[in-house]
Amino acid sequence: MKNKSVIFIVLFMISVSLPSCVTPAEQDRYNTQRGAAIGASIGAITGQAIGRNTEATLLGAGIGTLLGAIIGNAVDQSQQAGVEAARTNKRVVYYDDRGGALEAIPGPANQQTNCRKVTKRVWEKGQLVKETVEEVCEGERYTKEY
Repeated sequence: MKNKSVIFIVLFMISVSLPSCVTPAEQDRYNTQRGAAIGASIGAITGQAIGRNTEATLLGAGIGTLLGAIIGNAVDQSQQAGVEAARTNKRVVYYDDRGGALEAIPGPANQQTNCRKVTKRVWEKGQLVKETVEEVCEGERYTKEY
């Protein structure tokens, strides 16, 4: 039992520290992998707490990996749509197979900060579900003002 605990702690520490290997420029990417690693850790801990055996821990890790990867992938797609809209200064729409869509509409650019506001809209079955305005910058931004 002690060996399993040590192995579990080592695997947990590795999965939590993996996202820190990315450079600051790449930090906004790789959310699918980061979500999978964090999901596996949380799932394994939850599985161990509920089942108190190896099977429950592995099942929790597997379910957590899957859910974390799905959530991370959605974040990656949203960020990619915003970056693409800001870079091309054109409306970008990503569709899914369930009748949903993610729309990114570029706004005016600020020449001083090299940033552009992007309006993101989430649609499900033709209905607007969520609308947010985000700032997408090329390179580094040094001030918070417009």
